[in-house]
Amino acid sequence: MPRPKANTAAESVESEGPSEPEQAVESDERVDLDEDNDPEETMEEEVEYEEVEVEEEEEEIEEEVEEEVEEEDQDNENANGADADETKLEDGDEKKKHAELLDRPPHGSEVYIGGIPHDVSPEDLKDFCESVGEVTEVRIMKGKDSSENKGFAFVTFRSVELASKAIDELNNAEFKGRKIKCSTSQSKHRLFIGNIPRSWGEEDLRKVVSEVGPGVTGLELVKDMKNSSNNRGFAFVEYYNNACAEYSRQKMMNPEFRLGDNAPTVSWADPKNADSSAASQVKAVYVKNLPKDVTQDQLKKLFEHHGKITKVVLPPAKPGQERNRIGFVHFAERSCAMKALKNTEKYELDGDY
Repeated sequence: MPRPKANTAAESVESEGPSEPEQAVESDERVDLDEDNDPEETMEEEVEYEEVEVEEEEEEIEEEVEEEVEEEDQDNENANGADADETKLEDGDEKKKHAELLDRPPHGSEVYIGGIPHDVSPEDLKDFCESVGEVTEVRIMKGKDSSENKGFAFVTFRSVELASKAIDELNNAEFKGRKIKCSTSQSKHRLFIGNIPRSWGEEDLRKVVSEVGPGVTGLELVKDMKNSSNNRGFAFVEYYNNACAEYSRQKMMNPEFRLGDNAPTVSWADPKNADSSAASQVKAVYVKNLPKDVTQDQLKKLFEHHGKITKVVLPPAKPGQERNRIGFVHFAERSCAMKALKNTEKYELDGDY
């Protein structure tokens, strides 16, 4: 049988290379992928002579049944109580975890420090940086098979103001006989979320993501320019810090997680520049009308000639729609994604266009 045609349409994706979903366009271009025995059964004579005993037995049986029912009810109450206690414990643990994440420094409190000696310790670097103010974390980057560091590190201060002060005071300063460089660190705190129900509004999405994890500070649900009552199926969510974003990213990447009936794609989004729009950061292509038996490898091979692909996502098909699957192809560069959208580009799956 002929394969259904598959069309591609760029969906806004910001990702660092990423997934990612899946965690993520302004272009409206489409490309065709031409896609027991009963004790009462005694003799009557026996019953006549043992009538009183039978009544006593029946009373005993009734008492036993009542006791069993009471025990079952008590067991059920205990089980329900245990479940409730467990739920309360889980809720308590979640609230505690959320509080810990929000207690960490906000986005913008981390700085990059380069040119450090290859044998320096985290304690040495922390002592040096605390001349500016409180340091909460020091991460010295090391090679996989080396005890020496790569010559640079990331230092997190208690506040954004202290981080800014550190850049002013520590850049070109001397540390253990070497002049170091200190600049702003582009830590990840934005997520791209794709395959969002098209009928959802910002408040629908905000309610869900806020229940998933703490620290949501901003949300951009890209609208459909042709139908203002719908969205384009993707959004960007900003968090208080990297810890909050990573916590929510892991939660939403759970295969059981859903946005309505949709399995979303979740990935890291690129750092947002002041003069950049969501559309200008698109790095993913949305492909629809795919065959029900299509694989990630097939989809990757179909598009990889345009450039490096970082991830391919195939959300589970909705019941009754197995013959019209969708997918997301994430490129390393936006220019590669745009190449895949050219109207002149033709795609073939198993001999069909």
